[in-house]
Amino acid sequence: MSEHTVAEIGWSSLELEARRQLWSLPLSDLERQLLWADARAGRWGAAEPVRERLRSFVREAADSVGLTHIGNLVDPARPEKEITEALSFLLRDYGRIVPQNGRGDLTSVLRDQDGDGNTELGFHCDTCDLLVLLCIQPAYDGGGLTKLASARHVHDLIGRERPDALATLCEDWTFDRTGRAGPQLVVTPILYPRPDGTTGCYYQTRTVRSSPDRGGPELTDRQWEALGVLDEVLYRPEIAFGLPMAAGDLLIIRNSRVLHGRSAFLDEPGRYSRRMLRIWLNEGETWAR
Repeated sequence: MSEHTVAEIGWSSLELEARRQLWSLPLSDLERQLLWADARAGRWGAAEPVRERLRSFVREAADSVGLTHIGNLVDPARPEKEITEALSFLLRDYGRIVPQNGRGDLTSVLRDQDGDGNTELGFHCDTCDLLVLLCIQPAYDGGGLTKLASARHVHDLIGRERPDALATLCEDWTFDRTGRAGPQLVVTPILYPRPDGTTGCYYQTRTVRSSPDRGGPELTDRQWEALGVLDEVLYRPEIAFGLPMAAGDLLIIRNSRVLHGRSAFLDEPGRYSRRMLRIWLNEGETWAR
């Protein structure tokens, strides 16, 4: 992997909204139709100019902001199987699809499970390079927003307010992920400097707290306090950005740079239930950052 310096932008929720043009790109209906036709054919043709525009935008946004939002990428009225196949083809430009659970599933559709949508999903990072979310149907009540936080901004803010807590978060932590996809044991700082000059992050709030119960090292009082500081900062309104996604919108998150979660929502059974297609990508040699 080649190393280079990235022009990273650490952002607050207000700054992310104000600079939307850096990370959010709406597609026209014609562009969407061209992409769909090539994806269904399984080869690039008339949509090649749109493809190149997307590649450039996604790369620049992922490097600077750590995420990319593409509006109107697919027609959500298409069958889920067709949408999944088409999206899998389009994502070949950005990495290799990898399993996202212990069963080896390469794709999954996130739905309310026994009312768990009523509970907010805390900030965390998935164990892949890029998290891909395609909105098939948003929550009818306007909830279920994807919540986003900049690791760089969180790092710098904690450094100013609680340098002792930041020093602890920059030490190695143990995440026991036994039975899940990918590495079973991850030992890493929660916030850390990366070779390309960016600030990296890795956080799974339940996994790090439960690792001692699975044989990992006990958390010290200092570590418990640092986790409390981190969670308090993440849930400040000026930190957490709630992104509403319309049906057909795509979101790509660089897990090493942006933490994500989900706000609570009320589900509507049947065809109007909230559905998000999730795919995990690991980047190739030429795209990795």
